[in-house]
Amino acid sequence: LPPKQKHQKATLAELLTLAIFLLLQGQDLAKGYLAAKTTLKAYFPSLPHLSRFYRVLQKAQGLLAHLAMRLSGGQGLLQVVDLKPIPLAHGHRIHGLSLPEAAMGVGPLGAFAGYVLMPVMNERGLFFRWAILPGNARETWGRDLLDGLPAVLGDRGFRWVQGVKTPPYRVRGGRVVETGWRGWMGRVRNWIETRFSVMVRSLGLHRIEARSYWGLVARVNLILLVHNLIRSRVLLRMAGVEL
Repeated sequence: LPPKQKHQKATLAELLTLAIFLLLQGQDLAKGYLAAKTTLKAYFPSLPHLSRFYRVLQKAQGLLAHLAMRLSGGQGLLQVVDLKPIPLAHGHRIHGLSLPEAAMGVGPLGAFAGYVLMPVMNERGLFFRWAILPGNARETWGRDLLDGLPAVLGDRGFRWVQGVKTPPYRVRGGRVVETGWRGWMGRVRNWIETRFSVMVRSLGLHRIEARSYWGLVARVNLILLVHNLIRSRVLLRMAGVEL
């Protein structure tokens, strides 16, 4: 290893590499970073304070989003859209959350305060568009996000969004409205639930801690980048693994 230089500072590339590495390992970003300052000191001799690390990630949120979109390859022949809650507070802490645009919503685990992620996935299982909306957002809030996309599948909540194919649904009086939904469409739409599970279970989407809105955006963009990095198999190709 080269000797540490006087007044040496960690580069943006080093900090982003470390952030991606920690998420690939499934580590908590804060705990993993503090541990890396000791255990990986030979490789990263000039790591800044944790708060500085967060500020660097926040300023790089646009770069993280750009890299994630490049890995996705853009829209495909078939798209899937859905909503995923990003809870930042539960219970009595709900009323203490004061981040911009944060709102109270209801998710699988009950009421929460925070945001909702609305991502769009192509048929390769990669996210190429997304929006972070208030916690009380409805599916119709994503009209602009889906504008111009061909062949989009969604759940029944998207039935009022033009251009989105949804399963049949009931209206008042019990009448069933047929939508042309086919059995294979349900299996394809379920892919996005699998990708959500990966981001929650392995990449920490459910345990984001943010003190600012743009800090939250940076964390979400980082998670989507790492997800696309794994799903696109770029790491396997870099390692010379035959696909």
